[in-house]
Amino acid sequence: MANHDEDSVKLALLAHDLRTPLAAMRLTAELIGTGPLNGTQKEQLSILIRSIDALTQMTGELVTAAEPGSHGELTPARIADVVTEIADLFKVAAEAKNLTLTLEIDGEAGEAVTPSGGTLRRVIMTLLDNAVKYTAEGGVTVQVQASGGGPDDMLGPDVAPDDDPGEAKPSSILISVSDSGPGIEPEEGARLFRPFVRGRHGRETAPGTGLGLWGTAQFVRDMNGRLTLERSETGGSRFNVEIPLHADDEDLLRAEGLASGASAATANASPTGPLSAHVLIVDDNETNCRLLAALLESFGISSEAARSGEQAIGLVQKTDFDAALLDLHMPGMSGVETAVALRSLRPDLPLIAVTAALESVGDKRLREAGFRETLTKPLSPAALFEAMKQASRHKVG
Repeated sequence: MANHDEDSVKLALLAHDLRTPLAAMRLTAELIGTGPLNGTQKEQLSILIRSIDALTQMTGELVTAAEPGSHGELTPARIADVVTEIADLFKVAAEAKNLTLTLEIDGEAGEAVTPSGGTLRRVIMTLLDNAVKYTAEGGVTVQVQASGGGPDDMLGPDVAPDDDPGEAKPSSILISVSDSGPGIEPEEGARLFRPFVRGRHGRETAPGTGLGLWGTAQFVRDMNGRLTLERSETGGSRFNVEIPLHADDEDLLRAEGLASGASAATANASPTGPLSAHVLIVDDNETNCRLLAALLESFGISSEAARSGEQAIGLVQKTDFDAALLDLHMPGMSGVETAVALRSLRPDLPLIAVTAALESVGDKRLREAGFRETLTKPLSPAALFEAMKQASRHKVG
């Protein structure tokens, strides 16, 4: 048990460390997006950013899962949104092989919600990756449809059955991934969901570990769902994932809708400017400093960089900055310790935390250290612009 816990912590540490390069990748992609791009380049850049976001979400889940007493973090999401996003990510790979990738969503399934959006994301990614990888010609079809007639026991103990049987709600959502590949023989299909087992065609055509479908089966089981394999109508394989719906799905939808609305508003906000300010960047990572400086420059903001807390203190003692962006996790003097020291020198200097690991510090501790705002990695240019605008207003006030 001790070894298992140690392995979980090591995996979480690796996931945590991956956040920094992922944040740099996303910020670089955002900077590329500020330049002139044609329609195809914009679409490809959008796919790149969504792929980075998917990786960032998965690393966050690994970090959270390793925390003592954690049973994983729920991430409610519309099922159709998750499937659509993943399908979009694989369109480029499909087109590169001259394959079609078709997505069909039943209208009744469009608003269905799962409390395990992150887990579902990993399931669909594995199934689509396999479908595209092992299909040489033809295409891949993804279908999302309502399933079941809405049995009373699927609605939960506190929900009364509908008086009108014609208004019965579906009890589950069925997601099918079909391909026109070589298919899987029945005797192979019976063993395919075991760890380190691969089908004959897979062994002959592409490298792999044999863990993808085994892991997918585990994830589907975690969602109280069912994963099955059958022969596709096109002659290839058809994987079916059936996910039960529950009474609180509408509450999850409302909660996620509010969250999504807020996120969308931030993501779609286009920075306007320029702003007039001189900002201190405090980060031990040179790449992060350069990317932040480039982004600030696109807003019309000049900056200087300090690679340590001690260097930041020295710069503040001789230069008048309008705000300071501080990485929280630095060797030696931490971002929080640096903030306390800077506040004693310049009580009016707006301090903004920039971190990929907020959960390891906590909002209360940041407020006590004097931070006015926290920006999480991967950094949103719109959020950074808004923070800089607020800092400029504070200066004027």
